[in-house]
Amino acid sequence: MPLSKEARMQMAITAWKEKKVQSKLKAAQIYGVSESSLRKRLNGIKPRTETRANGHKLTEYEEEVLVKSLLDADKRGFSIRSEFLRGMAQILLRERTQDPTAILGINWAYSFTKRRPELRTRYNRRITYQRAKQEDPKVLKEWFETVCKAIQEHGIHEDDIWNFDETGFAMGLCTTSKVITAAERSERPRTVIQGNREWVTIIECVSSKGILIPAAIILKGKEHQAAWYEEDNLPLDWKLTNSPNGWTTDAIGLKWLKQIFDPFSKLHSTGAKRLLILDGHSSHQTAEFDDFCKNNSIICLCMPPHTSHLLQPLDVGVFGPLKRAYGKLVEGMMVAGNNHIDKEDFLHLYPPARKAAFTKGNICSGFAGAGLKPLNQGRVLEKITFQLRTPTPPPNLTEGSISSAFQTPQNPRQLDHKVRSLQRSLRKKRTLSSSPISHIQHLEKAAQMAMNMNLILQEDIKVLRAENERKMKKKARKHTSLGDDLFISVQEGREHIQQLDTIQQLDAQLNEQLNDATPRQRAPPRCSGCGIIGHTIRRCPSK
Repeated sequence: MPLSKEARMQMAITAWKEKKVQSKLKAAQIYGVSESSLRKRLNGIKPRTETRANGHKLTEYEEEVLVKSLLDADKRGFSIRSEFLRGMAQILLRERTQDPTAILGINWAYSFTKRRPELRTRYNRRITYQRAKQEDPKVLKEWFETVCKAIQEHGIHEDDIWNFDETGFAMGLCTTSKVITAAERSERPRTVIQGNREWVTIIECVSSKGILIPAAIILKGKEHQAAWYEEDNLPLDWKLTNSPNGWTTDAIGLKWLKQIFDPFSKLHSTGAKRLLILDGHSSHQTAEFDDFCKNNSIICLCMPPHTSHLLQPLDVGVFGPLKRAYGKLVEGMMVAGNNHIDKEDFLHLYPPARKAAFTKGNICSGFAGAGLKPLNQGRVLEKITFQLRTPTPPPNLTEGSISSAFQTPQNPRQLDHKVRSLQRSLRKKRTLSSSPISHIQHLEKAAQMAMNMNLILQEDIKVLRAENERKMKKKARKHTSLGDDLFISVQEGREHIQQLDTIQQLDAQLNEQLNDATPRQRAPPRCSGCGIIGHTIRRCPSK
């Protein structure tokens, strides 16, 4: 395989420096490179691949500040959008060029992200504050320690780990999907749905071996209807029940444990005891539920609150595909002209959706993703992309370490160390590897990055101050009823508020005048026995 041009250039440079070749022309001829290029490289000029392009509008230091700001925001859970990145870059550009009209191209943020290996674009996903707060390595490690202790203490086989949970469906809602439309269509296509939001709850349970227990369906109603059980798609071993709102109850949870989980899980158990992973729902925390588990060799472990998206196998690997499969079936029924999804339709659609989602591969992937089989907490910890708490800063490098002498200062302590190193270099006249020039370059880079970061922080402070002023004005607004008219214009509302203010001011002035005109007098004595004014304790008839 022939050597690349860069490899031959490096061989020619090495041969000339080691005095194996007496002239630069001879070295260029031997290794087949350009003599002029060889001379430039020996004079310290870098190759084009290592040289920054001339077309960049921002300097290298400014781009490094932007990358650092983007990564910091991503760790805190507030990833920055492309248009905000472009705005930050324009602030730096206008400050350096002193041109308030300087702008960047509409695709600058896309190009910047594409050429930086530390960055990439992704679609974000929503997560509640409670769940994000629980993404704490300490909480997750304590959970896995509890699981390991339970497995070792009770001798539970890895195939005897079970997980059950309830999931809800709004009958008539379908998911958003990517569709094909005409090229000239400008607006987004719309899917017409009948919008029935009646709630149905499904109790599902799976094992780490890929076993699936028959489903239990909770429908809204006071009594069971015969039509529910006439659906051909329903397997014969499924259980149907009802509740006033379609949600589970303590009685339903206990009945499911006794009549469904216990007999079916015993048929597939490898060892004497079973480990049941569940969440902190109230129906799982009753005394009857706990007593039955203790009497039937069922070890229950409750996950930490708001961590089911990380630790529950059903949430990790199954419920997401299940909701998407059901939404597609609802959409297909809508396309076929069905304008109403009722309980019978749901019982017709859910079995095929369940069959598509509850595969052995998805179930095993859910247990593996939750770190339960094989037992590996790293699978969960690597999913944590940010922490709401301020992370502990890395330890500062000591003065004697080699790496600290050549890094850009990141804090006042490192800056002070760099200045002292520069002073020692100037006094001792060190070699080129630790020359004053390198220290000056590091100080220059640190100063420029600090000034650029200061510009970005100043803009953040402006935004925070404006939001604080808005909140103060919002807090100072009056929360008074303006009547029950059907329509009130903004002008009429403001006039009404002014009238209320005027009335309140007049009332306050009148109260002040009355207080000034009428001096305060002490109230007459009142009998402590009968409560009548003028009586005394000795003369009170009640005594």
